[in-house]
Amino acid sequence: MNSNLTERAIAEAMKELLTKKPLHKISIRDLTEKCNINRKTFYYHFKDKDDLIEWIFMEEFYSCLDYNNLNTVWDFLIPLCNYFYENRLYYINALEDKDTSGFSRFFSNLIQPLLKKHFEEMFIKNEYYSLYADYVTSSLLIMIEIWLKNYEYIKPEIFIKIMNNSTHAIAEYILSQENKNI
Repeated sequence: MNSNLTERAIAEAMKELLTKKPLHKISIRDLTEKCNINRKTFYYHFKDKDDLIEWIFMEEFYSCLDYNNLNTVWDFLIPLCNYFYENRLYYINALEDKDTSGFSRFFSNLIQPLLKKHFEEMFIKNEYYSLYADYVTSSLLIMIEIWLKNYEYIKPEIFIKIMNNSTHAIAEYILSQENKNI
């Protein structure tokens, strides 16, 4: 089996298993048995389960992203949430892993720079824009997980619109309070 086919087989096994149980309950043995490979083969391709999940995300999400239409952080979040929505059974369990080395941390590190840039532009005179970006990043990650688990009837475009409106309402409130010198 060539390298790319092996990686894809392991990825498909992980995706299938994650639709049935959380990441912390999936072992390397589960993956190797499902793919009929040995542990050395798994570790030849991936350093651990988190590395595999990141690889799946990078392969699937970034391959379908239209880079020409990414003008704002929200332009990035719309296809991201579409992708999560289409793969929600898998990502509910992937995002549930709160380990600092897990997918939640990877996702947070992915969107945080985009949000920091966005807030830097909004809060030009505010030295705390980085804190606001951290707050929104954490909130957005939690809200994506809640949305995927409990609100599957809300389409991704509507979800992002609600998140965008909420974020801007908070930002406008902060700016109005700063203008009052409070």
